[in-house]
Amino acid sequence: MNKLQRILTVFVSIASLAHLSLPAQNHQLPSTLKIRPRGRNLVISDRGKAHLMNVSKSIGAARLEDAIVIFAARRTDFTYLLINACGPSKLEPDARQCGAGGECNLLWLKLSGAWDIVEIKSVVYESCWSAVTSTDGLEIKGNTLKLDYDDFTNNKHVNLTYDAERPEQGIKVEETVIKDGAG
Repeated sequence: MNKLQRILTVFVSIASLAHLSLPAQNHQLPSTLKIRPRGRNLVISDRGKAHLMNVSKSIGAARLEDAIVIFAARRTDFTYLLINACGPSKLEPDARQCGAGGECNLLWLKLSGAWDIVEIKSVVYESCWSAVTSTDGLEIKGNTLKLDYDDFTNNKHVNLTYDAERPEQGIKVEETVIKDGAG
């Protein structure tokens, strides 16, 4: 990957998080939780033990370059994670369609006690390939995440919410039709 593509990918990741203000207190899981991209998958470490999460079928990026755990909660039988994952549209940049584009997904993971994925939900909110773009980026107030984005391919405006106090409910999505090309 050349320097320009790395800069553009970092810019897309930062732009997608421009309105992200993490909660002052994430009391649900200790700060020992760490995440890093590995190709099209994620490695999540908890208390020094690494767990490989195969999310390749749930992301749009050719390769993940940035991943952030936004919310994490442990319940009796499951651990719930809300993750922002971004990367370039193509493995190698070029001067063609989406050659310098980016893809971002919001991932909700329900994990067993052994850190196996029980359920995964993915929402594409930034995409060069699918003509999807967020309105104001991710917004977090307290334990609630809000995300508005337009899916021009399917002519829909989407309002997404997530309540970290009720992680088992997952991501909630409301769709409306875009009228006259406006979201």
